[in-house]
Amino acid sequence: MADGMEDRVHDSLLAFTDFLYAVVFGMIVGKIFEDVINATGHWGDKLGKIALVGGVFYFLAWDWLHGRLLTLKNPYRGYWRFFLEIIIACCGYGAALGAVAASPSLLLYIAVILLLGVWWSTLTIREYPQSIDLRELRFVIRYQLVGFTFLLVFSATYLAQVGTRIHPWVSIPYVLWGFLFVFIYELFIERPPGMLGGPGVPFVNREIMTAARRKIFRPKKGEE
Repeated sequence: MADGMEDRVHDSLLAFTDFLYAVVFGMIVGKIFEDVINATGHWGDKLGKIALVGGVFYFLAWDWLHGRLLTLKNPYRGYWRFFLEIIIACCGYGAALGAVAASPSLLLYIAVILLLGVWWSTLTIREYPQSIDLRELRFVIRYQLVGFTFLLVFSATYLAQVGTRIHPWVSIPYVLWGFLFVFIYELFIERPPGMLGGPGVPFVNREIMTAARRKIFRPKKGEE
């Protein structure tokens, strides 16, 4: 009886976070149409903002889907991870607002998301010290700490040297950095086939990723 109730509570928490993310994604789409596409302004500024919002949108979706896959295999054993996911969703909306305004604040929000992901992964390891996802969770902690530090230093430098606005021509490098972040993550963490493998790298299929992984990480002679 108690186990059945635990499962129902767990499913309710997952449903709530999924609904919250759906609301956040819907609000992001609404903001891009209302404040960028349908608003007056130079087309170059609009394209820059659309690129930034598109990059943020994909990052949030990618992060949420991978988090959900990990949670399905490592269910909540308390409420801490649940509340962290709520905060991450709120920070995601803040990052989207920063992208709509072409503000470097989006970098700070993404940095916070990475740091919260480190905390989330640490809690998951504590709850499941023998998890089959232990390698990925440990990689998340190391990789996202590096990403958090880089974004924190870069955003502070940008604000001090450039200003409080991301110029349209800078938007593309920002999106490419996000692409590179996802690419490196997927390169180190081999995915299972099908839906359980997650969304992957934009415009790069799994066959290309597998070939790149084998070429980069192939064993040296005598180590096969």
